Amino acid sequence: MKLRQFLSVVPKPVRIAACAVFCCAVLIGLVAGAVHGRLVGNNVALPVLESLVGKGIGLFFGSLAAIWLLCLGYVYGDAQSRGMQPVLWMLVALLVPNLLGFLLYFALRRPITIPCPQCGHAIATDQRFCAWCGCERISPPSTQTLSQAPGAPS
Repeated sequence: MKLRQFLSVVPKPVRIAACAVFCCAVLIGLVAGAVHGRLVGNNVALPVLESLVGKGIGLFFGSLAAIWLLCLGYVYGDAQSRGMQPVLWMLVALLVPNLLGFLLYFALRRPITIPCPQCGHAIATDQRFCAWCGCERISPPSTQTLSQAPGAPS
C-alpha cells in the first residue's frame, strides 16, 4: 500500500493530531536537551552534543507517537468504510497489547461495502441485491461480461 492510499483512509483530524504530536515531541526534545546541557556544565562542546541528542530523542519518540496515531486512525477509517464499528475496533487496536489488536482487526475485517442506491444500507461488493430492501445493485459491467456478450469480438 502506498503512503497516499494509507493517508487517504486516515481521517483528517487524526492526521493533524499526528503532526502536532510529532512537532511537540521534537520541541520537548530540543528544550530538554538544552536544559540538561546547561545543568550539567558550561563546556563548549557539551551543549551542541546535548542539543543533537535532544533532537534525536525528540525525532524518535515523536515519530513513534505520530505513526501510532496514524495507524489507529487508519483502523478507524478503514472500519468505517467497511461498515464495521470503528470506535470498537480502534479501541481493540489500542488496548490489546503487542500489536495483537491490529492483527485481530486485519484478520477479522469485512469486505468493503457500498451504500444501497435505494435505502442507503451497506451492501458488500459481491452482493447483487440489498438485504434490507431487495433493490438490485447497479454496478458498471465488468470487462469479462463485456467480452462474453454476443457479437463481441473475441
